[in-house]
Amino acid sequence: MQPSPRTFRYNARVVSLAIPFLAIIFALLIGAVLIAFAGINPWEAYSYMIKGAFGNLYGFGETLTRFIPLLFCGLSFSFAYKVGLSNVGAEGQLYMGALGAVLAGVYIQGLPSYLHFFIVLLSGFVAGAIWCSIAGLLKVKLGSNELINTMMLNYIATLFIELLLKGVLKDPGTMNDQSQLIRETARLPYILPGTRLHFGFFIALLAAYIVYYIMWRTPYGYQLRTIGSNRGAASYAGMNIGAGMMMAFIIAGGLAGLGGAVELMGSQHRLMLGFSPGYGFDGIGAAVMGRHNPWGIVLTSLLFAVIRVGAGAMQRGMGVPLPLLSVIQGLVIIMVISSYYLTNKLSATVIGGRA
Repeated sequence: MQPSPRTFRYNARVVSLAIPFLAIIFALLIGAVLIAFAGINPWEAYSYMIKGAFGNLYGFGETLTRFIPLLFCGLSFSFAYKVGLSNVGAEGQLYMGALGAVLAGVYIQGLPSYLHFFIVLLSGFVAGAIWCSIAGLLKVKLGSNELINTMMLNYIATLFIELLLKGVLKDPGTMNDQSQLIRETARLPYILPGTRLHFGFFIALLAAYIVYYIMWRTPYGYQLRTIGSNRGAASYAGMNIGAGMMMAFIIAGGLAGLGGAVELMGSQHRLMLGFSPGYGFDGIGAAVMGRHNPWGIVLTSLLFAVIRVGAGAMQRGMGVPLPLLSVIQGLVIIMVISSYYLTNKLSATVIGGRA
């Protein structure tokens, strides 16, 4: 007896969901071989990864804490991508958002907490949006390549902040190149005792929902996605291409800037050199692995957070070299992205074949 089309489609959907998970397992198996070549027991190393990320309350909280900026940066890249743009400048926008937040968090005083932390969040969003808008103006007005511009703005942002931290923003009470601590009224409360997990976790999830709602549940989001998929058709339909692209730059930069503000307010409380260990670049991988769907990015950002926290435990507990940990993370990205080819082929078979 032949299975019904509905059964076939259901089975195909299950297989499509399983393929990326199998790709992750395959990548970890390759990583295990590489770890073994380094003279380290791979199973013990991976056990340290799991224990580091989930083995105790602090590790679990640290995983969710690292998840927050990764999600913001992934959403930033994805939002621009859906409008046909390549924003690889989330790292710089994250720094500029943190700069805006530290200025509002240190120099504004006398406000109640609920008002002060809202102003700090807004300052971070605006700073990131302004920074990304530089590339937006160059794209809309001059036709410049936004991928190159946003990439170069990363270096300008980090070097500019380094200059400020060695000068006007430097905390006079320390020899380190870092800003003063933001005021208590500008800090986000911790939500899991004994860990650094803070209220920014809920802000990040809310941001994912808002991005999803705007892009898939509003007419304006439909216009933005139409501009990204077919600018000729969007122009013929009377959509303002330049305004749509500019808004995409503003929102994308604002999301990354908001991530910087939340990281500053919840975890670090001051701006310093090495404020971000590469969240902006990891966010690109999370967005691509999540297929630019906000809920997919939530899952992939969590995976990256597990790898980040677990990798630190592997390095401390088993002495796994840091470059090898980066290779394993890269393998996960490559394998998952490659698995989408099989998923797409399966979908094409269901749509154009037996279904």
